[in-house]
Amino acid sequence: MYWPAFEFDYHLDLRRLLPHMMAVEFFREAAASRVVPPPWREQPASDGLPPTPLQPSGTMSQEEIYARKVQMMIRNTSKAQDWVRGRFSRGCAPLALDDILTMHCLVAEEAGVAYPNPGVLRNSGAIVTVGRKEVGGIHDGAPDARLPMLMNEYVQFVNSAGLRDLPPAIHALVAHFFFTTIHPFDDGNGRLSRLLSAGILFQRGYNGHGFYALSHYFYQNDTRYHTLLHKIWREPAPPYELTEFVAFGMEGLVSELQGINSFIKVKLHRSVEYAVPGLPL
Repeated sequence: MYWPAFEFDYHLDLRRLLPHMMAVEFFREAAASRVVPPPWREQPASDGLPPTPLQPSGTMSQEEIYARKVQMMIRNTSKAQDWVRGRFSRGCAPLALDDILTMHCLVAEEAGVAYPNPGVLRNSGAIVTVGRKEVGGIHDGAPDARLPMLMNEYVQFVNSAGLRDLPPAIHALVAHFFFTTIHPFDDGNGRLSRLLSAGILFQRGYNGHGFYALSHYFYQNDTRYHTLLHKIWREPAPPYELTEFVAFGMEGLVSELQGINSFIKVKLHRSVEYAVPGLPL
C-alpha cells in the first residue's frame, strides 16, 4: 500500500456479485430474524473458562487459534455488541468518529488485555504492521500523522450516498476493507472492523446477526480472509479491486444465514408438532 497515493476508491464487478446478492435476498427471513442459534449464544461469565488472550500464542495450531477466537467472540463482546445494536438501527444518526472511538473503548474493556490507548487513534509514531508469510506478506497501516484526516474521510465515505446505494452486505464489506486497511488503532482493529460491519448491517435491517455471521466465517477461514486482503494491499494504486474480497464475505454471510434459516425452520416445525394433540413430546 503506497499511502501518498491512497484514496477511498474501489472497483466492484456487480455482475459477478449478482448471484451472491440474490442468495442473500433468498435468506432475508434469517437476516431479519432475532433468533440466535445455540453456538452463537452468549456463555455465562461463570462458565469456568479462563480469559482468552487477544493474541493467541504462536505455538498454537490454526484449529486452536480458531477455537479461541470463536470463544472470545461469543464470550467477550456482549457489551460492545449490545452497544452497537442499540446505536445502529433503521433511521438512526449516521456513523460518527466518536462512535468508532467508543466502540474501541468497549472492545478494550472486554478483550482480556489492556490496549495501550483505548479510544485513541494511534499517535506513537511507530509503524503498525499486520500479516505473515503464509498470507502474502506484511501490510503497513496508515502513518500516524494522517490518521485524523483519514478517519474523518472514512466516516464521510461510509455515510456516502454511493455506498448506501449498494446492497447492505456490500456496503458493510467495503467499509470493513477500508477500516482494516487504515488500521487506525494500536490494537483491536480486526474486532472494530467487524463491529462496524455489524453496525451497518443493523442500520440497514439485519436485526441480529451482522457481527456473528461475518466474524464466524472470517475466523473459520482466517488464511483465505487475510490472503485476499494482502492481494489487494499489494496493488500499486487505487481503484482497489474489491470484487473477490466482497464475494468471499458474501459467501460467508449466505452460509451463516442459511444455517440460521434452517435452525428457524426446525424450531418452528417442532413448535407446531408439539402443539398437535396426540403426538408424543
